[in-house]
Amino acid sequence: MQMKTELLKDFVGGVAEQKLGVRGIVVRQHGEILDQHDIVEPVERIQLFSASKTWTSMGAGIAMGEGLFQKTDRLIDLLADEIDFEVPAGYEKLTVEHLLTMSTGHDECPIFKAQRERMAKMPPEERPVPGNTRRGGSMSDLWFDAFMKTPLTYDPDERHFAYNNGTTYMLSLIVQKTSGQPLSEYLKPRVFAPLGLTDIEWDCDAKGRTLGAIGLHLTTEELSRGGQLLLNRGAWNGKQLIPAEYVDEMTTMRVPNDFGEGDPEARQGYGYQMWMCSYPKAYRMDGMFAQFSIGLPTLDAVVAITSHEPERGCDILRLVWDTIAPKLELTK
Repeated sequence: MQMKTELLKDFVGGVAEQKLGVRGIVVRQHGEILDQHDIVEPVERIQLFSASKTWTSMGAGIAMGEGLFQKTDRLIDLLADEIDFEVPAGYEKLTVEHLLTMSTGHDECPIFKAQRERMAKMPPEERPVPGNTRRGGSMSDLWFDAFMKTPLTYDPDERHFAYNNGTTYMLSLIVQKTSGQPLSEYLKPRVFAPLGLTDIEWDCDAKGRTLGAIGLHLTTEELSRGGQLLLNRGAWNGKQLIPAEYVDEMTTMRVPNDFGEGDPEARQGYGYQMWMCSYPKAYRMDGMFAQFSIGLPTLDAVVAITSHEPERGCDILRLVWDTIAPKLELTK
């Protein structure tokens, strides 16, 4: 799909000039697609990596709306029959709220640490490609124990943010435990089907449990539908799919993450499995290699982007602020 208006001309030009690895972009405003452009063709579903996390959060919000569990419920109670060992000190305090906000008290993602340690012990020729869930790169057999057995550095009461794939994986397990269905199946009639998304592929662990943190595959346009759903406060075609109050909490800062290091776009605060942006009131789904679905409530707009950009994802965000947002201001 090639752009039909002038809306994306400067963005596409900036991508080329800065040699950014953008694959495709879709811009919605007032509920309709204004324009879209595919730099890489043919268009296909790609792995969203950590942008998958926001869809897991949607599932958790729906499940809580259905009364399956609450934000104040403890992790060790919800998954009691999965835990046949003594958990480290502090785990008795962990709740669904801690998982949603990645404020469990870990000082780093315990899954990343376990993956590094396993990789270090493997001959180079046997090491899987990190993140390639189809070729063992996720090492999902490590995930449960890595999360549940790693000692906490901070008291969970401190609400210290540390990026953590394990929190999202636990949310997926909780949805499955309380609903009786893997997260990907649970979401089919509740989100995917209403949005017109069929034959969804979402990678699982060896036990068939949806990874949650990564592994969802969508096109750029399909990703934009999820962004529109959030901008609509969980409503789609007149039906409330996700409780509106939960979406409000998802898309606003619940914990700070400004530790003085890293790009400013990564330090604007964190919601419920969502990143806040430097653009006023904006928030985003955010996956490795720059998979974004950006909500711009002040402009009633959504910008979805898929990419293969290993280093300069935040430059893509800034290009949106500089080249697309001013034009949307004129039509808000």
